[in-house]
Amino acid sequence: MRPTRKSVVVAVLALGASITAAYAAGTDPSANDNSYYLYTGALNPSDAGVVAVPSRFKWSVETSWRGTDTQGRDLPDTRVMLRLYDPNHNSTALTAQMDLETAEKLQRELAEIIAKKRENPAFQHRPKLYDPSMTPTGRLTGINKDGKAIIELEPKKTK
Repeated sequence: MRPTRKSVVVAVLALGASITAAYAAGTDPSANDNSYYLYTGALNPSDAGVVAVPSRFKWSVETSWRGTDTQGRDLPDTRVMLRLYDPNHNSTALTAQMDLETAEKLQRELAEIIAKKRENPAFQHRPKLYDPSMTPTGRLTGINKDGKAIIELEPKKTK
């Protein structure tokens, strides 16, 4: 009876490994999708939804890993990954996988900003990230019984 149990366990493990390898091999290694993941369990948001990242967190830059083939060899991947991790708790809070073009653009922009900041510590760089016309506007009309503001939104102006 014991050899049968062992063979069942081996068969289940082999099936799991083959499904994992088939899934990893089924992904297109030439795909250059950018992906960003925030692991919310590692960070605690305030009531307003703002997350304060403790200063102990560290950045790492590494090559991405797509998985292994059926022979256990790493599958090639042309992406790089930025990782924000907590070395004290051995956990990752944020990963950003990007294709080489995105990584090179980020590297150039960061190098330019660093060089300008070294030349002139008063240098400021604030890219336009948002379209101000999309920001809702309104006026405060009162406070409800729960102490929350009642705001009447103004209709968007068309150009």
